[in-house]
This record gives sequence, structure tokens and C-alpha cells, in this order.
Amino acid sequence: MSVSVFLKKMFSSALPLVSAGLVLAACTTNPATGERQIAPLMSSAQEAKAGAEAHPKILKAYGGAYEDEKLGAYVAGVTARIVRATNQPSSPYRVTVLDSPIVNAFALPGGYVYVTRGLMALVNDEAELAGVIGHEIGHVAARHSAQRQTAAIGTSVLGAVLGAVVGSNAVNQVVGLGGQGFLASYSRDQEYEADMLGVRYLANAGYDPYAAADFLNSMNAQDQLESKMAGAAHDASQSNWLSSHPATPERVAAARRHAQEAGAPPAGLTRSRDVYLSAIDGMLYGDDPSEGVVRDRTFIHPVLRFSFEAPPGFTVTNAPSEVAIQGPQRSVAKFDAGRKAAGTEIGQYLANEWAQGIRIGGLERFTVNGMRAATATTKIGDYNARLVAIEFSEDRVYRFLTGTLPQSRQQYDSAMRQMVMSFRKISAAEARAVKPLRIRIVTARAGDNIGTLASRMVHSEFQADRFRVLNGLEPGQRVVAGERFKIVAD
Repeated sequence: MSVSVFLKKMFSSALPLVSAGLVLAACTTNPATGERQIAPLMSSAQEAKAGAEAHPKILKAYGGAYEDEKLGAYVAGVTARIVRATNQPSSPYRVTVLDSPIVNAFALPGGYVYVTRGLMALVNDEAELAGVIGHEIGHVAARHSAQRQTAAIGTSVLGAVLGAVVGSNAVNQVVGLGGQGFLASYSRDQEYEADMLGVRYLANAGYDPYAAADFLNSMNAQDQLESKMAGAAHDASQSNWLSSHPATPERVAAARRHAQEAGAPPAGLTRSRDVYLSAIDGMLYGDDPSEGVVRDRTFIHPVLRFSFEAPPGFTVTNAPSEVAIQGPQRSVAKFDAGRKAAGTEIGQYLANEWAQGIRIGGLERFTVNGMRAATATTKIGDYNARLVAIEFSEDRVYRFLTGTLPQSRQQYDSAMRQMVMSFRKISAAEARAVKPLRIRIVTARAGDNIGTLASRMVHSEFQADRFRVLNGLEPGQRVVAGERFKIVAD
């Protein structure tokens, strides 16, 4: 990948919008709500075809399906229960648990529904999972994707700096899907309509309809924790389910009103917490070690045998092809790998291959833990950018692209340099010591509290905060002996 493409991916805050012109359409009846609406230009058959074509792209972008037949069957059963509660109970839906640590859920036209294992780790009971699935089915049933296509034919989907949905350009891969934009943000009215439908489906299926609002609260708590850990640098709009489903206070309140209108008391219907916790016990949490793992601020790749550490106050997001790092005052960095011909000097590789077509300055050679390296600077938009290429072997190069804003007055330049200098090869013993993290379900004993249970988590930072958010506990809420809770363990 040339650095010019690399830089565009890193620093472009949006893809250009293409004017669509005025679309005139007849009116039709919304199949989910019975209300009149502008008739979508896409037919149901076209929607189904588009969803089928997009499905393999979704799988590729999100690391494929999570290979756990028992868990997949459980989620399929919850989905079938929700579908039976809709006004189109015979409609075909296909649900996939994606092997991604990112908290996300979405649906494609044609009945393709997706939830990530990252989202399932944050969910606290079956009713919450059903609420998420019901919301996504609401989008499909109301044909919101087709409505968006009608409103903006030919429109490109907005991208974002670092695109941390699954890292970097994955936002374009996932939401673009060849320009279709099925996963672009829905309108405010569409979100509220899907909320209303999802809550209705929950109540019709015998679930507690208040579960939908409870999960929105958990999402907000997760977002606040990520901001806290990142020193308020975290951008929720680009990282998870909130990116296309913003959980505003008004939306949470509306979800509660819908639950009240459903006529069920807050504790009157099914939550199935124990069943759900048993279903996810042992589920992979975070990154798959074969793709590298993030441990607090350290990225370790046990297969390729290297690691580096991000500065304090920075967050690290792993993706199959690159690693995104975000810090205070919009400081950003991206890490990936490249290939060079054996015998090509590392400085020449940076200047003539990676940075081909880019005006760079200050080309220097140095060493990083015994490895030859080169660095140069450039200017990209408002960012002061630095390129660093490290010769890991004769033909393999690892690369950092860092960016800081002038107003930060170089205070993060030294932190970025320390991150680069922390890059090192790891031993076979260190690689073997990297174990996958999993959700473990534990039962609180007499004398247990937030602190004692949180101390069993593998994380060394923000243990109590992580435990509270993972289990949907409000500030000040205490654990009760005999209750079951989630922890993250080896």
C-alpha cells in the first residue's frame, strides 16, 4: 500500500458526497407500521439480492462467523422468537454471530442479521439481546435501507479518521459495500421507529420490554468508560453500536415510554439472565491471538512475534490488517506491515516505495532495538505527520504513521517516539504466554464485593470500572451473594 493511499485512509474525515438529484416516487404502506410512506425504488427482490451479495463482504470485514455452534444456535433461537412476534412472522431471517470484539449489531436487506461477540459480552440477559435483534429486524421490516437508497441514490457513505469500527478503512469496507451504504447511520425518525418496533416485538414475544432501554444505558456506560480510559479522547461515534444507533437521553426515554405503552410492568416479563450467562460462559473476549492482542495499552502479536506499547492516555484498537491508536487532542497513529525486496535499504524503501508521490522531509536513519529503521515527516491537512519504517527481516517491514495537531505544541511527539522505540521482537516463551481472554461466569460468595470480583479480571487498569460496565451495574449498586456475574479471564 502506498503511503498516499495510507494517508488518505488515515486523515480523510469523510468521503465526498455525490449529488443524487430529486427522486420522485409514489406512496406505499410501510409493511411494519401500516403507515403511508414514499415508495422505495428498490423492490423486495432487489433488497434480498443486495443483502445476499453484501453478506460475504460483511463476513470478510468482521473476521468471519464466530465458530461456536451451540452459541450460534442459541442466538438463532432468540431471533426466531422475535420474528414470530412481528407482523411478518413467516419472513426469512438469517442471524450470524460475528467473530469481532467490537460492540456492534446491524441488519441487511433480505433478512441478514448480525451481532458481534463483542456486543454479546456487554449484554446482560436474553431480553437485552432480543431487544437489539428486534431493533435491527425493525429496520429490515420497515425497509429503512431501501428508503435511504431512495433518498440518496449514488451517495457515498461518510468515513472517519481511523474508522475504528473494525479499524481504519474497515468503515469504508463495511458501510460502503460497493457504494450501497446499507450500514450508514439511519435518520432520527428511522431510529425511533426501529426502537418502537423492537420494543413492541419484545413485549409480543414475552420479553421484558424495558430491556431495550437498559441495553442503551449499558452502551452509554461503556462509551463513558472508554472516554475515561482514553483521557476523553475516545470518539464513540466511530467505535461501536452507537456509531449508527446513537443512544441519546431522549432516545432512552422514548424506549421507556414504548415499554410503558406495551402494558407490562418493569419486572413482569422474561429476562432469562441465567440462561443467557450460561450461553456465553467461555466465549472469546477481545482479540483472537492469531490476529494479535491488546493488553491494556500493549499490542502483542504472538504469531508474528513482536510487541509495542502505546503511551498513557492512548487507546489501541486492533484489526486484521492494522492497528489504530488514538490519544488526547486528536493525536492519532496507525501501525501496519509492508513488504520490501531483500537488499533494499530501509531509508530508500520509505522514500521511494512507501512514500512514493508524497513530499517528505527530514529523512533519517536510526535503530529500534537492534533493527534498522528510517523516519521522515510530512504535512497532511491540519496534521503534522511522521512516517517510521522498521526492518523486521530482509523482506518484512513494520510501519508507524503518526499524526499530531500543531496546537498540541509537540507535547505528544515524544510520546509517539517512545511508542516507536518500544517496538521489539518477542521470544518464543513470551509468545506462548499469550493466552486468549474469555468471558467467565462466576457466582458471588458471602463477603464478595465489586473490588473482590473485579480483582479476578485480567485487566490491570480500571478493574472496578470495567467490572461494573461489563455487568450493567449502576454506580453505588452492590453485588449480592448467590448472583452470577461476568469477568474476563485467561
